Amino acid sequence: MPRRRLAAALLGAVCGLFSAGTAWGQSCWTNSASVSFGATGPTANTDTQVAIPYTCQSAANTTYFRLCATVGDGSPISGINPRWMTNYNGAQMAYNLYSDAARTQIIGPPPSGGGYAAYTWTLQVPAGYVQMSNSTQMLYGRVPAQDLPAAYSFGANVNGSMLYWAWSTSGYPATCTGGANTGSKDFYLGLSATVPNHCRISLAGALDFGSASTLASATSQTSSIRVRCPNGTAWQLGLNNGSNATGSTRRMRSAAGNYVSYELYRDAARTQRWGNTLNSTTVSGTGQGDSNPTTSTVYGRVPVQSNVPSGLYTDTVIVTLTY
Repeated sequence: MPRRRLAAALLGAVCGLFSAGTAWGQSCWTNSASVSFGATGPTANTDTQVAIPYTCQSAANTTYFRLCATVGDGSPISGINPRWMTNYNGAQMAYNLYSDAARTQIIGPPPSGGGYAAYTWTLQVPAGYVQMSNSTQMLYGRVPAQDLPAAYSFGANVNGSMLYWAWSTSGYPATCTGGANTGSKDFYLGLSATVPNHCRISLAGALDFGSASTLASATSQTSSIRVRCPNGTAWQLGLNNGSNATGSTRRMRSAAGNYVSYELYRDAARTQRWGNTLNSTTVSGTGQGDSNPTTSTVYGRVPVQSNVPSGLYTDTVIVTLTY
């Protein structure tokens, strides 16, 4: 008799364990994800997307889930429109995360989206205890075009982002958070981006000395070269001797094979020759951002010369931007 009572008690305990398990059968969970924008630029948006993995589980009946995602402010700089990445030097990079590929619907913060439209979708999981459905949901990221210091890595840690869900066995719930059958799980997003050095020459104007009947007097003219560089990037502009030089003397050439000598300078007094030797005969500067170009003036001069046949004289000078 004592043995039968003990067996009955054990059976009751086992049945009780299985009975309790069915109460939490319907559930969802998710994992962390990394959002990498790669190299960004000052003149165009940089877009990326990431699939957030999640799993939902049914029970005895087919389960209909409605899910919603919210994304936290991020750290160390908070904000929603825009959100911010930063670097060890204190610079800030604006970005945002969206629920649509057109990147018009910002994903708001927990718990209720902060006034932004809910990012919601549905999932049906077939009947069966611990029947699971693994899926992903896309987040769409954008770094808008902006001027930033170059050669830096930017990042942000977004803790406290939330996946909410509500479930029913008779159809999809109207919301993610209403009713008794609801749940939530936090997830983490790590974001990263880089700003490469991307200096460019946006203008290299022709230098036209005009027309002259003789070269009995010197002729001077100017031209411009415009450089766009990220904030803080040091650069140098060099000019080669041209296509028709003899030694270090620049020359223009006519179709008949005649030459007119000329020179290019870095200063208005035309005493500092503009060459191609770094840290010596080049022009240097520091980038102020792509939207704030630096314009350098090229000072040209045709010295006095005699017995020059008439004609059109031209030369091609290569501009080298080093940064």
